[in-house]
Amino acid sequence: MKKKIVYKDEPSDVDLEHAVRVKDFLPGPNHLVLRKERVVAVRLDESTVSELKKEADEKGLGVSSLIRMWVRERLTKAHASL
Repeated sequence: MKKKIVYKDEPSDVDLEHAVRVKDFLPGPNHLVLRKERVVAVRLDESTVSELKKEADEKGLGVSSLIRMWVRERLTKAHASL
């Protein structure tokens, strides 16, 4: 029989017998793999860039990160509808 592990920093007020299992919220393995990125230039008018900056600021992101996120979401939806 294996010896029970006793952790020194384990909270004493935790009731593990009545614990609830939560759904896995981590991204899948394909989202954790480092991908090679390529720079793509896109010309946008000033009002579009201003709107993108405002939206990115509200979300706490950079403009490029927001654009990449939106492009990825759109491509995912397009592939799902095939």
